[in-house]
Amino acid sequence: MNLNGVSGLILNPSATEIDIEIVEKRLNAILPIPYKELLQASNGLATNEGIVIYGTDDLIERNETWETLEYTPGFVSIGDDSGGRVFLMSLSDKEEILIVDSGDMTPDHAELISTNLIQWVINGLRIDLKETSNIDWSENCKLVVVNIQDGGLKDLIKIKAILGINISTSELLKMSKSLPFVLTQEIPYGKAKKLIEELGDLNLNLEFL
Repeated sequence: MNLNGVSGLILNPSATEIDIEIVEKRLNAILPIPYKELLQASNGLATNEGIVIYGTDDLIERNETWETLEYTPGFVSIGDDSGGRVFLMSLSDKEEILIVDSGDMTPDHAELISTNLIQWVINGLRIDLKETSNIDWSENCKLVVVNIQDGGLKDLIKIKAILGINISTSELLKMSKSLPFVLTQEIPYGKAKKLIEELGDLNLNLEFL
């Protein structure tokens, strides 16, 4: 991975495999593969706007300071915005990157920034605050399927998968014949909206209530 062509990034020499293994042993966690690849390209990086992605030298200290493993199990703190908000990355295969207030380190109160770390870095580590100005993205909501066009059932199955909704495909098919219906009763608004938007155009209509 070569980040030299990405404007606005302040890069560091790459981390070694030993550097990363030391961190994983200390944190008792396996770091996400994309994050390890990023560390091997630049062991920590920053922008002129104050966005910081931790290198191995800071990773242990920051996670101990934020008490990440205690308050946000399943996540690791990978950076911050130099303004009191921390970037969390899922240790699962989902590759979610969240931003959360350092005084309230709970994923339910976080906002989803991206589901692709490398792409987020290539895009300059931008955080779009405009969408959050009038919306409480941490608030839970109902997700209602209003209408389904041809091909919409496949899209519905995709949504079920990315949101981790525990509904069988047969049950989903049965529900789709009785519109509108509630797909899930309680899900963080920001997470649902961001993930669904990243799917692109869909053959169904949804409402967040």
